[in-house]
Amino acid sequence: MGYAHAELEQITVTAQKRSESLQEVPVSVNAFTGDMMKSLGVSDASDLVELTPGLSSNANAGSKKNYFLRGVGTNDFHLTAASAVGQYFDGITLTSGFHAKAALFDMERVEVLKGPQNTLFGLNTTGGAVNYITKKPGIGYGTEGTASLKLGNNNLVNAELAVGFDISDTMAGRIALYRNKEDGAFDSISDGKNYGDDDTTAFRGTFLYEPNTDATLTINMHGVDSKSNGTAVKAFGTRNPDGSGTVCADFKNEILNFEDNNNCIGKAGGMTGEPASDPSTGEWEKTAQDIGFEDLSTLGFYVKFDYDLDWASFSSISSWDNLEVRAAGDNDGSGTLGLNTFQEDDRDTLQQEFRLISQGDEAYRWIAGLYYLYDNAESYTGVRGTGVQFGSGNLLPNVQLDHDKKNLGIYAQGEYDFSEALTLTVGLRWSDEKITGDYKPSSPNVTAFSTDANIFSNDINALVTAQGGFDPARMVSQKLENTDVGYTAKLDYKINPDSLTYLSYSKGFKGSALDIRAAYALVPVANVLTGLEQSRLEPESLKAWELGYKATAWNNNLQFDVAAFYYIYENLQQFITAAGVPTLDNAPESEIKGLDGSLKYTNDSGLFLQAGISLIDSEVTEDGDSAFFEGAELASTPELSYSLLASQEFELEGGDLITLIANMSYTGEQKEETATKDNAPVSDITTRDDYTIFNATAIYRFGAEQQYSVSVYGKNLTNEHYCGAITNNEGGSVINDGITPTSLHYNVFCRVSNASTRTFGASFSMNF
Repeated sequence: MGYAHAELEQITVTAQKRSESLQEVPVSVNAFTGDMMKSLGVSDASDLVELTPGLSSNANAGSKKNYFLRGVGTNDFHLTAASAVGQYFDGITLTSGFHAKAALFDMERVEVLKGPQNTLFGLNTTGGAVNYITKKPGIGYGTEGTASLKLGNNNLVNAELAVGFDISDTMAGRIALYRNKEDGAFDSISDGKNYGDDDTTAFRGTFLYEPNTDATLTINMHGVDSKSNGTAVKAFGTRNPDGSGTVCADFKNEILNFEDNNNCIGKAGGMTGEPASDPSTGEWEKTAQDIGFEDLSTLGFYVKFDYDLDWASFSSISSWDNLEVRAAGDNDGSGTLGLNTFQEDDRDTLQQEFRLISQGDEAYRWIAGLYYLYDNAESYTGVRGTGVQFGSGNLLPNVQLDHDKKNLGIYAQGEYDFSEALTLTVGLRWSDEKITGDYKPSSPNVTAFSTDANIFSNDINALVTAQGGFDPARMVSQKLENTDVGYTAKLDYKINPDSLTYLSYSKGFKGSALDIRAAYALVPVANVLTGLEQSRLEPESLKAWELGYKATAWNNNLQFDVAAFYYIYENLQQFITAAGVPTLDNAPESEIKGLDGSLKYTNDSGLFLQAGISLIDSEVTEDGDSAFFEGAELASTPELSYSLLASQEFELEGGDLITLIANMSYTGEQKEETATKDNAPVSDITTRDDYTIFNATAIYRFGAEQQYSVSVYGKNLTNEHYCGAITNNEGGSVINDGITPTSLHYNVFCRVSNASTRTFGASFSMNF
């Protein structure tokens, strides 16, 4: 047995819309190749959190997740909310968090760009961007591809197939198929269902046509079909089991361990007659929820045309995507009706971008472009709860919203080399966004439905029609307009051929959005218009300073990068619970400062080491007349997170390879909500505890060209149990004695996934 020669891979990224070496681009970027992600078992975007310090997520019900970069993100789970961290599929904006489902198969790479990216990426990239880049066909490569099969606990069966092929001397294609079926790790003691499961099928077809050396046409078609019982929910009651309504002695105002059984109950089910129950189970993989559902499908295509002019490269990207999703979630975590939520979205998105990039390697280089988006959706949000405002379980307040968004952006960025070492980059983007929405709220009587029934818009329309029809006085419209300018100015200096430093200042922005909270259906008729205006959020903006350094040393055996940043956040948009009422608010000013860095090392003995760290300090610095208070820590912003990875490769006689990989990640405590004056005394209750994940993989590659591989893996080897999100719907009143008529359920609940349990399995793959 000998050692395989290891060397650091030169990763090429397009963070600045040009192909550049990762170590030479003056931007803070984490990049992962497709092979790297496959070796580490990265199957969806959530797995990137373990590998990217400074990246965190907030798990909504179902597949939709909100991502945060360096503390910048969106905690609003409503369908109209725009993320502050943009997600892109081959450079095309994903307008919903649901769109990213099953994106990570047959990948070329994924790039995680930190800091505002409005200049080149546009639409809502205040905090950064995650760009998913798929493998493309290659003309002249013949027939080639990959196939893999993975089997694991929870009855996991995961299969992937990708085939590239020549069609002619000027045309090639690539077809990729994906299938994943997995049971959830969680069983409910209330309804016997299995939660956290996944049943997903996806496809992608890409065709490349190169009629000559100057022109390239790429056509891509893609789709996903996914069904599940939804997210698993664990919960604690907070009321005394004697029925007095007083705070339970076993409920503590502290960071909670949802694996415990605290023998406390929630609120009774109002007019439904369901008694109050204890939602805690004393076992991590047992829940007490009684509802959960998701049915999601996407279908889309894009056409990209590239043409090399004498003086510039021209690109046109046209795309259409459709998303249809219906989801139901248990927002109390018990077998008693407390708060059930329903969401439905049917969304069509058209996008067009024209781009010019200067040719050659002159002292002055530039990029200019025009971007247009049209997004039309029919959305629905409904809630069924025990508060008197919900008819004590008999009514279902909801909002149906027919809305569209039009966004026009014009951008330009230029780079000028003062010398071979010193470069100035300046970029500007003007964006004009118009949003219109037609509201159709209602609160029909739903006593004909069981308390665990899924109730969607077609059911609502039938009920409302039978009960007298929609109230025209509530059917109003709203128009929003967001116009702003984002910019960046950056100076980078190449200290020597192997290192550079850079200083940047940039501004990102995110506009206001329509309010689709179901609570809007409860607003008095006389206040339907003023209610919308009062809940309207101000646009938010982020001004960011960053000082970075990147270096390569020891004959490219060592790569190092570090960045210090300082952000001023104006009008941070947050979804909060104030005085027990779910609402939207702006924090007038906040600050985020920190440092992140990464290190990669390899040598001739087959060893590869990688480490990353993120340190963040965040707080509200001005509260004004908002619900927030000065000094409050921002949501989903762990002060410390880091990751470590070690890989050792051995070469056997005959050329076969054995690779052993171990990696770990640590995520510190993080607040679920930015604390308000109301819920500050109970902010520990919704604080996610710190957790550490350990993973290991062993891979055996064999064949004449190591084209076959067998691997075994274990993820979360120590069986670390942690929450993806924690919610307290009662605000500060959760620690007060008594049960008010308008209260929701007096439970505190935690969303969990299979990743919070130990998983293991084996896989076989082949290249051909």
